[in-house]
Amino acid sequence: MRNTFVLIISLILLVSCSFNPDPIRSAFKGDDFLRSIVKNKDNYEIQILYTEVSKNSVGQAEFSDFQFQVNDEKYFYPASTIKLPITILALSKINELRAEGSNISPKSKIKLSLINNNNEIILKDSITSFQNLIADVFLVSDNSASNVLIDFIGYNYFNSSMSNLGFANTYLNHKFNPDPFVDSSWIISSLDNEIISSNENQITVLASSNISNLKKGEKRFINGEIKNESLDFSSKNRSSLTDMHNIMKNIIYPEISLSKFNLNVEDYDFLRYWMSRFTHEDLGVKYIGDSKFFNSYNKFFIHGTDTIINNTDVRVYNKIGQAYGTSTDSAYIKNYKEDLEFFLTATIYTNKNKIINDNIYEYGDTAIPFLSKLSKALYKNLLD
Repeated sequence: MRNTFVLIISLILLVSCSFNPDPIRSAFKGDDFLRSIVKNKDNYEIQILYTEVSKNSVGQAEFSDFQFQVNDEKYFYPASTIKLPITILALSKINELRAEGSNISPKSKIKLSLINNNNEIILKDSITSFQNLIADVFLVSDNSASNVLIDFIGYNYFNSSMSNLGFANTYLNHKFNPDPFVDSSWIISSLDNEIISSNENQITVLASSNISNLKKGEKRFINGEIKNESLDFSSKNRSSLTDMHNIMKNIIYPEISLSKFNLNVEDYDFLRYWMSRFTHEDLGVKYIGDSKFFNSYNKFFIHGTDTIINNTDVRVYNKIGQAYGTSTDSAYIKNYKEDLEFFLTATIYTNKNKIINDNIYEYGDTAIPFLSKLSKALYKNLLD
């Protein structure tokens, strides 16, 4: 009798699950373009994590998670998405320095000097602030600003911090190109001439033996010619979709996150503000008129390649990354008017000719439309 009861309950649960379709697969079915891309999901190396957010009877957030082809042991190049934890740890280090007595904050002025490999000063005492640097990271994904922040926190600080926080799949080994100063080092000091940048000897993190897909392309373009060899990513920067998604959850809902960054309420508000800006907002007015930096330049989800923002009711808190054929966006998307919210992290690889570093990657006609249409379909599903 007991076994019969268990069987009936199991059947009821199975039937109820069948009437609760996976929203990611539903999004594919409802769009011809998405469906055509997903037919080649393995070639495109698609991974998707999606979380619907609802509120219970006492107003607490509850998450419903869905995934598609997520494999944290399959490598994809994170590109500029890793700039998000760089900014987080920059704010964390500021808090540590303040606790030790330093008189700095995200908005206070700092001095930057640049030295080359021979320790010769090639730029002295340029004045800026961490706010200006972080704003440029989120507004236009500025490489130079990101590289200054790397010299501020140091590679070892980043890697040990991320590992200790439980994000072991996320590590940093190199700066971002193009940047005319990528081979130089930034010396950062307060206006009181206290040096606050890192000059530690870097410990390179290599991908573990269980990580697959570390070699990209069948050929590579280097020094003006094509060579019959793949590009090995085993010592490149790394993250995973799960790490990215959970970092985003932490920033939006730190009170219910297991990993705790060393940030205060003002830091979280600061991050959310800059993550959600369109290119031409606030400090971004300086980019108005630059055809490269259109108003949704950093928003693959929802807005894609739209140069004019059509849906101003939706805020996208995110960080994109795009390089070596891989396009990725990790975001919290919120419609305050309709009180709808969800998290979405997705990556896609486009490299039809299988040549790495030739800058022919089908970003505009495949990758960005895929990410944009995916997010719009999931968003529409919540609205309906």
